[in-house]
Amino acid sequence: MVLGMAPGPFEPRDGPSVGAPDLRARAAAAAAHARALREATARDLAIPEALRMDERTRLALRGMLEQLVDSLERSLFAAVALQGFPGVGPTLPLLQAAGLVADPVLVDELLARVRLDQLAEGLPHHAPDDPTRPSLLNRLADHPAPDLAQAARTLLLAESQARRPDAGRWQLPPRLHAQLLWWVAAAMREQAGILAGTTLDEALCAAVRAEIALADRRSGEQVAAAALALVAALDPQPHELPRLLLEALRDRRVPLLLALIAWGAGIAYAEARGLLLDAGAERLLLVLHALAVPREGIAELCFTLCNADPRRDLAALADAIDVLPALDPAIGRELIAQLQLDPEFRMARAAIRRGQAG
Repeated sequence: MVLGMAPGPFEPRDGPSVGAPDLRARAAAAAAHARALREATARDLAIPEALRMDERTRLALRGMLEQLVDSLERSLFAAVALQGFPGVGPTLPLLQAAGLVADPVLVDELLARVRLDQLAEGLPHHAPDDPTRPSLLNRLADHPAPDLAQAARTLLLAESQARRPDAGRWQLPPRLHAQLLWWVAAAMREQAGILAGTTLDEALCAAVRAEIALADRRSGEQVAAAALALVAALDPQPHELPRLLLEALRDRRVPLLLALIAWGAGIAYAEARGLLLDAGAERLLLVLHALAVPREGIAELCFTLCNADPRRDLAALADAIDVLPALDPAIGRELIAQLQLDPEFRMARAAIRRGQAG
């Protein structure tokens, strides 16, 4: 090689040379990356604009997932650090490559939580009719009935703890929490490589079981559980429900609002959340009408939700509310009866119907 000239592509350079196996591995990795990019691009192009997630929601969803996985990683690593665990990088890329984070149940839960957070942030601050009167939840926290007061204070504490950065995993449904734990543990084990033995396997499994047991003990700290417990202690009568719904909404206490809807309709908290997050709000209108909430109360509740959520069509909502007086409440009661069925049963029936239609 002539002095001062850069080495050619086939001339040796200083430092370790790239062997043939390494070069083949790099080429295979590059081909796999290009293939994955093409497939991801094709899936992205196939999404209709009406179904495409807005950037704010996408970033929030990604951030929530990263925070959850990171929290689980740190918890499991702390439990196995003394077992010679070498330490690993983030496990989320492995879960994504395996397609695990595309699990519909996980996506549905995280998306619902993101949208509920966005809805709560968008709710207006109502000036109270009487500025000297405490909010509903604060009044309940000072209630003379000890059980009721304690339930209200538990909800206030749960809402406060839920705002902590590491609290997300404690708010997951138990089955989903356990599933995500096993995924993260498996990804950590794969990153440890062949040098790690069965001792690490056993330590990771024990750490997951301990985390699941701890989650069971902390289940009462979940905001949803605390809100439902408060409403059960309150035991509102049907004629009291409309007033309580509106007070919870005006106070921007979304978990309490959801628990009241769930209590009144006899449905699960997650089903009430689904009603509240429906952009069209048709199902929520039917349920509220079946619960004998006055038209004015339904209008205030739904228009407030509409103003807090840019996805909602105000004109279509107004037309739907105008129809309510002529609507038989039995239609809403039929919907409630369906929502009271086990969700697995409903999903299986829907899948069978799709198969028959295809």
